[in-house]
Amino acid sequence: MRNPNKRAFGVHRFYDKNNLLPDEGYPFYKVGNLGAEGADDLPNYVTKYNTGHNDDSNIDRIIFSLKPGKVLDKIYVTQHNPHRGSYDPQHTYRISKADCGHLQKKRVDQIKEKELIVTMKTLNEMTHLQESGFGRPQPRHGLHLLHWFSNEYVTFTNNKELLAVCNPDEGGFGCHRFYGYDNLLPDEGFPFYEVGNLGEEGADDLPDDVTQYRTEHEDDSNIDRIIFSLKPGNVLDKIYVTKHDHHRGSFDPEHTYRISKGLITVIGNLELDDFLEQAGYS
Repeated sequence: MRNPNKRAFGVHRFYDKNNLLPDEGYPFYKVGNLGAEGADDLPNYVTKYNTGHNDDSNIDRIIFSLKPGKVLDKIYVTQHNPHRGSYDPQHTYRISKADCGHLQKKRVDQIKEKELIVTMKTLNEMTHLQESGFGRPQPRHGLHLLHWFSNEYVTFTNNKELLAVCNPDEGGFGCHRFYGYDNLLPDEGFPFYEVGNLGEEGADDLPDDVTQYRTEHEDDSNIDRIIFSLKPGNVLDKIYVTKHDHHRGSFDPEHTYRISKGLITVIGNLELDDFLEQAGYS
C-alpha cells in the first residue's frame, strides 16, 4: 500500500468535523474526489464519467482509517452532497474486509449491481436510531432492552472505556456467547455475546419493562437482540443491535446496526420515558 500522505490517486486526510464516523483514535483518509490533486492517477474506468459539474458524477468517496504501519483499520463508503458541502450519514456504510477480498477476485465487468454487500450503518445519534426502526412498534422490546443495557449493564471508566459490569460468561440476564454464524458481523478477534432472547435461561433477571410484552408466540415480542464484542478485562469493543427472524432462524443483516459509544452515553443519560419518546416508540 502506498503512503496516503503523499496524495497518490487523490488520497488525502479526512478530518471528521461532523462526527460522521466513530472515532477510534486512528487517522482517516479519503479517496474518490475526482477534482483532488493526484486523482488523475486513478484508472480511466473510475474517472471516465466525470463531467466537472456539480452533478452525481463526483459524489462518491471511500474513507478509511489507518493503523501504524499502513495497516487498514476500517473502510467506509459514503456520498458527498455538493450543495451542502458535507457527507450524507444516511448513505454512509462500512465495508467489511470480506467484501474487499471478494472484489479483489473479480474484474470490474464481473461486479454486478448490489453485489457489494455493505455490512451495516452506525447509529451515532437519536435520530439515526429512530430512522432505523429498531425495537418498535410495540410489542417489540429492543428499545427497552437498549435503555437497560446503556444504564445498567455497562459503565464508562475514567479512561472513557466502556466496561461490562457483569461477566457475560456467567449467563446473567440471559447473556450468552454468539458465534457469528452467517458472517453477520465483522470478526476482529474478540468474542461476541448476545442478550435479549427472552426465552433464554437467565432472561427473567431482566427488568419488567423489557419483558412485559412477551407473548411466547412467534410474533415480534421477542425478535430484538444486542450483540457485543468484548476485549480482555470485560472492556466492550463493538456494540450492535439486530433483529431475529424466527421463521428463518437467523438474524436479519438488513436490520443490523452498530451502536456508537456516543449514543450509548446519550441513552444512559435519559429516563426511560424520555428515551422512548425520542426514539419514536409507540
